[in-house]
Formats: sequence, structure tokens, C-alpha cells
Amino acid sequence: MGLTIGLTQLKRKKRKDGTIPVYVRFTEDRKSRYKSTGIAIKKKYWLGKKDAWVSSSHDRSEQLNRKLKNQLTEIYKVEEQLYKNEQLSLDRIISTLSDDKDPRSILHKAEEYKQHLKEDDRYWEQRHFTVVINNLDSFIDDRGKSDQLDQLNSEWIEHWQQWLLKEVGNGNNTVRKKLQRLKGMTDWLYDSGDIKTNPFERVDRVESKKTNNKVKLSFDQIKAIESLSLERGSDLWHTRNYFMYSFYNAGIRFGDLCCLKWENLIDGRLVYQMNKTEQQKSINQLQPMYRLLIHYVSNVGEYVSFSKWQPNLQRPVDPVDSCLKYIVIAYSKDHNSDYILPILEQHHSDPQELRKRISSKNVIVNRHLKTIAGKASIQANISFHVSRHSFAHYALKKGMDLYAISKALGHSDLKVTEEYIKTFDEEMLDQSMNQLF
Repeated sequence: MGLTIGLTQLKRKKRKDGTIPVYVRFTEDRKSRYKSTGIAIKKKYWLGKKDAWVSSSHDRSEQLNRKLKNQLTEIYKVEEQLYKNEQLSLDRIISTLSDDKDPRSILHKAEEYKQHLKEDDRYWEQRHFTVVINNLDSFIDDRGKSDQLDQLNSEWIEHWQQWLLKEVGNGNNTVRKKLQRLKGMTDWLYDSGDIKTNPFERVDRVESKKTNNKVKLSFDQIKAIESLSLERGSDLWHTRNYFMYSFYNAGIRFGDLCCLKWENLIDGRLVYQMNKTEQQKSINQLQPMYRLLIHYVSNVGEYVSFSKWQPNLQRPVDPVDSCLKYIVIAYSKDHNSDYILPILEQHHSDPQELRKRISSKNVIVNRHLKTIAGKASIQANISFHVSRHSFAHYALKKGMDLYAISKALGHSDLKVTEEYIKTFDEEMLDQSMNQLF
């Protein structure tokens, strides 16, 4: 979907006097960014029509409509120039329009930091920081001033924190995450010399609310999903396979699962580099994994010939079921550059485009998982990441020690694992008490 530009009132920013700010809305691929026009009117005066956005019943309708038209005209000029240079995109037009601002403004530096994240191939940080920029823009607009870097101190940050809590309605944990992302920007500004002191040194951050809502499935629920009768080749059937393969492989993340190629199967092990931590994982492939992988061997019959992989093995009664490992290994050597699972339709050389596609597929898979959960009579609101939680929970229940769980999950620090499984403590305590009494 191409880039669209229009005017809109942001009702969520309604002011105490009843007026609602008017923003320019930029939309591409169902993602929107907003730019303030500096105009706010009551809802009854808003027409939203071309060249007549403000009703003539407003005593300043002509002046306001002229101002809005002039702003759009300037934006259309930028859009046309970017289109001619084959650079037109949502991020590019926002960045270009931001260049008109004071280079020492907080918003301008925020856009520069976002570009830095993009150039550093930190897609998820860039995506999350886009939300922070939108919040900063709205906060600064509400203050009615263009805040400069020399105003970026602990008091300013705490005011933004309170605004997120009271005006936006964010919870404590969400606000803390946004503060952490803003701190990434201030650290970058401090390292580059744009600011002389780090404003976060004295920030009194909102307390994190501890929750016990990490969704995980019991092994019985996992088996209920595995035993569902689903139409072979259907979206639900594939999604169930993806989820189960993740569970059996210590909760492999969806982004990593999408990128697995047959060449990642080495000597009966799944060897791959995790995108999130860039650490390598190596997992021994057992019979449950091979039962899933065999579904994606396109021509099983050709690989049942044992001379290719185990010439001295006595021919079993059911060669396909008894020798899954050897069939999969033989197939993987002939198709090493192909994706194992048919999640991505094509290979993407652009890392940004790849991550966008993975994110889009993740949404679809999560939607299918909710249907699967319903068919398995599971009431939990599950997503793909639940396979990871469920593995950790199952491993803990079966007596796997903390270090082994940490290695299986690919955590770099035992403290991360301790925090990860902390929400399972209550159930484990119940079991221990039952054993005692």
C-alpha cells in the first residue's frame, strides 16, 4: 500500500477547553505517523473535507483552512521530490520534514537516533522507538513549545513520565520500557557529545509492578494441541507444526524459526545463531523433531533408499517411520539453502524487509494459534512465545537444573533465567507443599 497523506483530529488529545488538535496523518502499510498543524478546534467545526476542513460557522474558518492548505502544499512538494528520487517512504518523509526543525530540538535528535538504530540494523529497537517519538511529539505539542536539548534534564523526563501515566494511560511497566528506550537515546547523545551530562542519573522512575501472568501451557495441554486432528496442509496444521517444533527445540523464537534452513541441520543437530542475542545454539534432534521435519521433505520416496545414508542397516518394516533421521539428513544435504519451514515465501536480502515480513507472519500465526487453542479446549490467550514459556515450565517441573534451562533458552546470564521462571515459583511451591503434607 502506498503512502497517503491527510488531515485528522486526534480525539485522544482533546483539551480541557473542548478543542481537539488537528494533525497531518501519514499512512503506509497500515502504519501511521502524525505531524502537528498547530491548530485545535472543537469537533462541531470539523468537516474534514478537501479545501474545507473547518466549517464556515467557525469565525476564523478562512484563515484556518488557508493555513492547513499551505501546510499540505509544502508537504506535497516534499513528497513529490522524494518520489522523483525514488526515496519516498513513511520514515523518509517524516525524517525530511523534521529537518526543518531546530537541529538542537529534542524531536530532531530523536529522529536522528531512530535513523542511527536503522543504520545499525536494530530493527526492533527502531520499531519500538517510533512509538516513543510519537509520544514525545504529542507531549511537546501539549506543552505548546519546541523543547531543546538543554531542557532535557531529569525534571523534564519525570514530567514526560507522569504524562504517559495520566494522559496516555500507560501502565507502570509500559512507562518503564519507554523510559529505557529514551535512555538509549540519551546515552547515545552523551557518548556523541551532544549533551554534557546524562539526565537519567537523577530520574525517579515509576515503580515496576510485578506480575504473575506469564502464560504457559502444561504438558497435557501441549499434547492436546499435538493430538488435534487438523487438515493436512492447512494453515492450522502448519501453525501447529511450527509451535510444536519450537517447543521441542527449547522454545526457539518465531523470528529464528522463520530463518532456519536445511543447512542448519548438522550431524543430527539443529545449529543456528539467535537473532536476538547473536549467540549460537546447538540442539540435538530427537524423534519428535524428526516426526515434524519429515512433513517438509517434499519427496520422501526418493530418500527411503538406504544406500544413500546407511548401507549396512537391515531394512525395517516401516522405513519412513523408523528411519526419519536418515531421510531428513539425506534431504537436508540436497536442499541446504532452502528454508525448512514454508513461512517465508521468498528470501529477503534486506534485513529490514526480512524483519517486517517476519513480524507480519507472526501476527497471522498468533491468530491461528488462538483458533488451535480453542479446538484443544485451552482457555489461555496464547501466542507463539508461549512455546518458550511452556518449555521452561516443563523443564523446571521435570527437575532440569537452572543452568541447563538457561543454556537451553540461550540466556547469557543466570539472572535472566531466574527472572524468566520466577512466575512459575508459586506452582512449584504448591507441589512441594503437597509432597510435605
